[in-house]
Amino acid sequence: MSDPVRDVVFISHATPEDNDFVKWLGARLIGLGYDVWADVFELKGGTPFWKNIEEAIRQRALKVIYVASTASVNPNRKGVRDELAAADGMGKKLKDTEFIIPVRIDKVDFNDFPIPVLQLNALDFSSGWGGMLPKLLETLEKASVPTNSAHVDERMAFWMERTSRDIPKVEVGSELLLTNLLSIQEFPKQISFYEFNGPNTEIKAAMDCTGIPYVRFARLIISFADITELQLKMPPQFTLSLDKRINLKDFLQGPKRGETGPEWREARKILSNLVRRHVERFLADKGLKVFERSSGSAFYFPLDLVEGGKVSYTKPDGGQARKAITGRSEKYKVHWHLAMMVNIDIGPPAFIRFKPYICFSENGTLITDPKRTSAIRRRFCKTWWNRQWRQLLQAFITFLSNGDDEIVIAFDGPEQLEVGGKLWQVEGVRRLVNDIELHDLPEDPEEPLDDPDDDHDIDSIDVDEEDAA
Repeated sequence: MSDPVRDVVFISHATPEDNDFVKWLGARLIGLGYDVWADVFELKGGTPFWKNIEEAIRQRALKVIYVASTASVNPNRKGVRDELAAADGMGKKLKDTEFIIPVRIDKVDFNDFPIPVLQLNALDFSSGWGGMLPKLLETLEKASVPTNSAHVDERMAFWMERTSRDIPKVEVGSELLLTNLLSIQEFPKQISFYEFNGPNTEIKAAMDCTGIPYVRFARLIISFADITELQLKMPPQFTLSLDKRINLKDFLQGPKRGETGPEWREARKILSNLVRRHVERFLADKGLKVFERSSGSAFYFPLDLVEGGKVSYTKPDGGQARKAITGRSEKYKVHWHLAMMVNIDIGPPAFIRFKPYICFSENGTLITDPKRTSAIRRRFCKTWWNRQWRQLLQAFITFLSNGDDEIVIAFDGPEQLEVGGKLWQVEGVRRLVNDIELHDLPEDPEEPLDDPDDDHDIDSIDVDEEDAA
């Protein structure tokens, strides 16, 4: 007898506390073509409980989504703990360290997670379900979880029949889910190793002065840049010579016996580091300014970079819109600036991930006090829901690409990075009415309404640099 096909996304959660989220998530995933198993639409009166769950996990599940909540982390929830134990054991058997995907849906402390998921990277849905859905879809796609749109009608009917009567309305029709990802279409083809002559204690300062991304490895310099470009920008006491120039694919496989070079894991980190720094330099070349945060560099729009502080962009449905990327809050007497942080995932598939952030300035000077900016951000951005951030991202990408379908970033010589000029989209064949939709919002964000909390002194609020970003 052949082994059963593993193609199911199993959702483990606390019943009934987390049922609403699971119904929403299940409908979303089914509408995108995934085969989903969750007890809210499988188990009914008279159905053997543990037998079905164990069979689903041990024989059908390709991934298990663990819904982490105040209810589900309770040690007394034996059913959830049994599911996690079975999933943990199956993940080890399959040698899949990411078999379980934790998603947090409320403010439960990460340290309270059950042991099988304590060390795993959790997706945080606690600030909004729709905003993190594309990240979950990215995770499932990277894991090669199959989709099949041919069975969506059957699965959706099955789901609707078995959920409660109070369910979201589902329509036949496509729905676009916008992500914060740009696809990397082509990496540079080759990477260079350079030797140098000059004081070893001064080479770092000399290389840093060039402004060209590089990485030191032993006494070698690794870079995508052409030697002529590097040498022109270095002090005269340093001279470079080419040690070797190799194909990027070979670089990522690690050195052959007897060769000098980073092992494959380190090579992937070097590639990610170099590409991120080249992308950040591209943002700076476009006129964005850098704001150094504890978690990395954020690149923000200065007030005079874009005329009127607004960018015109094309919406996914083909319509035109405008969005403010800088503005003024009269309530807090500050200017706000859209900023982006850059993260590189070299895949496959490979992406640039942009994380939006809001900076503030007054009298032409950026406010750098984290305690003050965190308090302002928490209040000013508290009504900025997922659609607001998505439209800001669309305006930002249009600014980068000049409306073109491709962005080409030169790497100081013949090498370059080719990137898609549109945010990556996921299209479902069913949609939930009035759920995540790309309605237009005003060009300028509205000032928040008066709130009793606003009577407190801004300086008394604890720092949380991740608020509303």
